[in-house]
Amino acid sequence: MIAGFCALALLMAGYCAGGRMGFVAFPSVDNTMISAQLDLPDDTPIEITEKYVDRINDALDQLKEEFVDPGTGESMVQNIVRVTGAKRPGSHYDKSRGYVAFEVLPPEKRSVPGPKNTDLATRWSELVGEIPEARRFQTRSESSLVRDKEFSDEDLNIELRGPTSPEKLQVARDIKALLDGYGELKDQWAKVTLGQDEIELSLKPRAAELGLTQSTLASQIRQAFFGEEAQRLQRGVDDIRVMVRLPQEARQSLHTLDRLKIRTPRGAEVPLDTVASINLVKAPSSVERNDRAEIIRLGAQPVDEAVDVIGIAKELAPQIDAMCKEHDLSFQFQGYVAEAEETRRQTIIGATLLMLTLYGLLAIALKSLTQPIYVLLAVPFAIVGALVGHIWLDLTPSYLSIFGMLALAGIAVNDTLVMVDFINRRRASGVSLMDAALEAGGRRFRPIFLTSITTFVGLLPLMLDESIQAQFLIPMAVSLAFGVLFATAITLYMVPCAVLVGADLFEATKSLGRWYWTPLSRMLRGSERIGQTQKSS
Repeated sequence: MIAGFCALALLMAGYCAGGRMGFVAFPSVDNTMISAQLDLPDDTPIEITEKYVDRINDALDQLKEEFVDPGTGESMVQNIVRVTGAKRPGSHYDKSRGYVAFEVLPPEKRSVPGPKNTDLATRWSELVGEIPEARRFQTRSESSLVRDKEFSDEDLNIELRGPTSPEKLQVARDIKALLDGYGELKDQWAKVTLGQDEIELSLKPRAAELGLTQSTLASQIRQAFFGEEAQRLQRGVDDIRVMVRLPQEARQSLHTLDRLKIRTPRGAEVPLDTVASINLVKAPSSVERNDRAEIIRLGAQPVDEAVDVIGIAKELAPQIDAMCKEHDLSFQFQGYVAEAEETRRQTIIGATLLMLTLYGLLAIALKSLTQPIYVLLAVPFAIVGALVGHIWLDLTPSYLSIFGMLALAGIAVNDTLVMVDFINRRRASGVSLMDAALEAGGRRFRPIFLTSITTFVGLLPLMLDESIQAQFLIPMAVSLAFGVLFATAITLYMVPCAVLVGADLFEATKSLGRWYWTPLSRMLRGSERIGQTQKSS
């Protein structure tokens, strides 16, 4: 019996180690919305942005006609939202940004399951086509219109950290080229800001001789182009400011700087180029920081939920690290990869503390150091049942499944503890160990079976629920339900056998100890007798 259960556990271990059963850090759950985000260079006119948003919207109209529920005739694309000049509804104005989103037909309103959100987003990207001018264009699934983050936690996200420099920008481009080489990824992007044209004014030595400072120079140029408030009028509830500045045609031409006169503290007027040098330079339009470090964000989306993002990150890490070391830079994985690593660490710590706590409590209750091992035998074999449940329902295990297995550990030991306690009480009443073990299964079958089957039936509605809200709980429910069923067989058959085997091993160990120590004890007793004879003589 024990050999059969061990063989089953080895088969499951081989199935998992062979790669047939995958693992994802967090399950991919279809959300209620799919969005397309467009980010063009900062100096892009709003008219160009509008053309690209029209192109994205036309592709969405085509997508709406392609994906229709066969039973109801309703399109999978519902309630379209479109924004030009902002990264999403409610955000600040940005002429180089565009946003289009739509709601997906809920699963409960479909006659068939239909395509997944990843399929809809991928097809939408194909219909839009490449946008070479865009710094970033991606389609993704999201839960709401209001999000502060510009990247999704479900994607592969990288932070390149270090002072801004041309070398850092080149490293960012090289990392994006690495991401482009993975066919499992799509919508690769790097938030590299090339900057905007900026006029830089620096004082000449002549300015100091005339008594001009950088502050007075900047103030006069601001007055010429932005204006200076000359008067304020009250018109009803409105406060009207009268600004004095150059005409609009002069403000729109850089040639105005060549003709601009600067007033010195003594009242004289001199040409601008006499007191200042005028240079046209590139300046970053924005600088993003995280933990006091200047960062450049990079990332890519997995093509579907079957892509091993963690594995790709492990492959990329040494290559990116080599690039960064050449220019004294550093990098960090964010989002999915970082959360998966933190969850793995916490899960290992939690599982270790759980098993130690269970062992300590069982040792106190049973007043033995070996019998808790029989009780805890149900835990690893119940995990086998949980994995069988994932295979049967075609679910990929995740950390949510592991959380269910940790909860299963506390439930699975209940029936086993009852079985071991029953054997101990029967032995205390004078029954032999063999008779107590044989009697335990029959006497405790009904309560153990009813406890397990009611737990399984209670979790069945959750496992069969198709709503979006239930998708995060289903892996935990599957681990609990099928693990409890399998633990029932372990409790009824394997635990009594394990108790008998443990008793046989204990007796064999005692016999081996007697066999080993008997000759040595005889030699010691013989030497003591010789010593006493010599003393008496």
